[in-house]
Amino acid sequence: MYHKWFLLSAGLVLCFSSFSAPGKEKSITDDNLPNPDPIVFTPASASAYIISLIGMEKLWRSEKDTLKFSLSRLIDHFGEPFDSVRSRLSAFPYLASEFALTDLVRSDTLPLRWLDKSVFIIDTVALEKDPFIKHQTLIMRTLEVDTSTFALPDTITDLRAMIDSLFKSTIRVRDTITEVFIDYKYLEAKNIRVFRKENAEIIPPVLPPETGKTVALTADSSKMIISEFYQVLMANPESPFYIVPGRRMPDSLMHAVETLLAHTYARDSILLQINNIEGRKIPFWLTTGKDNLYRFWVKNSENDSITIWLGNPSKYDITMILEEDVSVERMQKISAADIPITTTRPNRALAKLKPLEEIPVLWYYGFISSFSMNQNYLANWSRGGQSSLSGMLDVRAEARYTNKETKETWTNSGRLRYGSIWNREQGIRTSTDNVEFNSQYNRVLINKLDFSSVFYGKTQIAKGFNFPNDSVAVSKFLNPGTFTVGMGVEYKPFKETLINFSTLSYKNTFVLDTANINQAAHGVAAGKRSKQEMGGQLVIRNKISILDGMNVSNSIRLFSNYLDKPQNVDVDWEMSIEREINWFFTILLNMHLIYDDDIRFPVMDNEGNAVLLPDGKPKKVAKTQFNQFLGITLSLRI
Repeated sequence: MYHKWFLLSAGLVLCFSSFSAPGKEKSITDDNLPNPDPIVFTPASASAYIISLIGMEKLWRSEKDTLKFSLSRLIDHFGEPFDSVRSRLSAFPYLASEFALTDLVRSDTLPLRWLDKSVFIIDTVALEKDPFIKHQTLIMRTLEVDTSTFALPDTITDLRAMIDSLFKSTIRVRDTITEVFIDYKYLEAKNIRVFRKENAEIIPPVLPPETGKTVALTADSSKMIISEFYQVLMANPESPFYIVPGRRMPDSLMHAVETLLAHTYARDSILLQINNIEGRKIPFWLTTGKDNLYRFWVKNSENDSITIWLGNPSKYDITMILEEDVSVERMQKISAADIPITTTRPNRALAKLKPLEEIPVLWYYGFISSFSMNQNYLANWSRGGQSSLSGMLDVRAEARYTNKETKETWTNSGRLRYGSIWNREQGIRTSTDNVEFNSQYNRVLINKLDFSSVFYGKTQIAKGFNFPNDSVAVSKFLNPGTFTVGMGVEYKPFKETLINFSTLSYKNTFVLDTANINQAAHGVAAGKRSKQEMGGQLVIRNKISILDGMNVSNSIRLFSNYLDKPQNVDVDWEMSIEREINWFFTILLNMHLIYDDDIRFPVMDNEGNAVLLPDGKPKKVAKTQFNQFLGITLSLRI
């Protein structure tokens, strides 16, 4: 019966399909539906519809599409207005949270693979084969046969059959022994460590002891648990925070939220439409940070117009200013006696003067010359002594180029400092002899910090002797001579103080006349005329006033050779204390200290004899050189 109904239904379907009109099939879409219903959304249904479209991956060509991002921002704004979010963030008590150090345990579980009862590996690397080597041993049984009882066959075929029968009957397999070994070479090639458990101890240790982690096996020894104890800052249960990175995190979060809220408040704007009497709308944006005034024309029903100025001092404020000198008049009849007489006074004002343009002075020149003298006269002095007269000439000149527009400065300075002392028995001897030249180029990088390149040269003008031997000169002009070229930065923390650090400096000490001047006395190796050093140079100059009319000047120059004993720093420190008596005369105390590890002096014993080394050469060490002068100075400044 069921089969009959099935055949009848199939026939009806075929009959109806034969009477259908031929043509192309049409897909059922929203466009094909007759009289589609109007699209009406509530806010909730519109939000749900947009969320469904955002979630369709095939709908969007790119995940970073701007339309998709804008729709997401619209959904967020619908979920909760920004004013509510801002109020909640502003009222949140960030600093009310309390934190305490809490110990936590971090664990990691690793699977194990036991190779035998005591040897295992950490099973985290997939192996292509089992790490075992199998050896099989066959145990054979042999029987002794008396071959004299056998008769040899006549043919080779019969001989071969007899040998096979004899082998089977005399040699038989008794047993097979299979041995399994761990393939250590295969595991080593895979960089897999093999561990052994002996008396509840794992050899070798899984982790170094300094890691502070503990290793334990599970009850069934199928896994290894690695635990680590660490301390964290955990907030109190009333706080929304759990584990914080630091105690200052809430304070930093509060300031970050305040910064973003202020930025959002300043960035967002409000559109205000201003309608005139004709219904025409004029857009006016309210924002922050703009205080410009805009002109608007306002008309009444009589088509009279006046000007008002609209301003926007803040986001929610509008400033309205009426145009100055506004006068609205209408024609009317009045008596002649009531006509007012208006008098006006011309508007008089002083004309603006254009300030004179400053003519820049690019070059500055300076010259200071001072002469100091000290005299001591003795006549028939019973306690002994000698009359003496000493003096020192100090001449300084400077030429400085300054360009404020390009922020460049080029300073060139030179100094000649020569002093001598005279007494009746010894005559005139040189006490101070120094010639210096300094050229420095600066360019401002940031406030108080300049890029700097310097050149510094130093020598003397007269011959120098190691008294009482005045027949052999130990130094003269350009023998020795020193110049330093460096490049780095210069920092000016405050007035009359500068710190120049040349990280890359080249220093050359030379003696030109090695035939008459011993270059070894000036740090130059024997057989050479110069010594070259690559290092860093630090120069500090400072001038302060400690009392009224008393000035203290310091100049410290430090040099370190990067390539040869950088810990031995060359020191050149000069300090001057001046007390002004009047405009011409001052009291001068000058102290000059030099330490150079390359300049060595012979060591003398108590009797004044040179101390010798085992090889017979005199022992020499580096010593601090000191020069001091005190006297009255006559100065000339230009």
